[in-house]
Amino acid sequence: MKMSHSISRAAAATAVFLFSASSAFADPSSAEEDAYSMSVYYSQRGYAMAPTNTNGVGATGTMIRFIVPVSRGLDYVFLAGIDLAIRDIDIYVYDEVGSLILDDRRPARRAGVKFRSAYNGTVQVYLHLRSAEGLGAYSVLVGRRGAVRESYTPESPDATLTTNPSGVTEPETPAVPK
Repeated sequence: MKMSHSISRAAAATAVFLFSASSAFADPSSAEEDAYSMSVYYSQRGYAMAPTNTNGVGATGTMIRFIVPVSRGLDYVFLAGIDLAIRDIDIYVYDEVGSLILDDRRPARRAGVKFRSAYNGTVQVYLHLRSAEGLGAYSVLVGRRGAVRESYTPESPDATLTTNPSGVTEPETPAVPK
């Protein structure tokens, strides 16, 4: 009886250790799955989703920065997938001169932002692991929607119509007699 009681205690202790050990390690595949599950909504709305090669593991306070090229007039979405160890994650998007475009600092576990770019260039995206239990995994996806439009300058087919943006009219020169 004493032997079976010791074995059951050992089995219970082993189970507790294995459960706590498995939750203490970051799970990158879970973070990727979370990001892809969030991206389904945006894919159905015309966003072309792509990984950013910004996946990793971090603890509370970890800050990750990556740069994404943007085109004027296109819609962008940044989604951060996480595993169970991350309790709160934030996203900040800055323009090229360091001005904040938008952020997601809600106390929710997941984070995501979307915006329409007002310029051609790049944005700096910061991911902040605000709270995690030990090490947690994250995975970022970027979505883009729209088409880059070339600037269009209409031309007159017979070159007779011209515009003068200054608003000053030139005096007409009289015809020279032949």
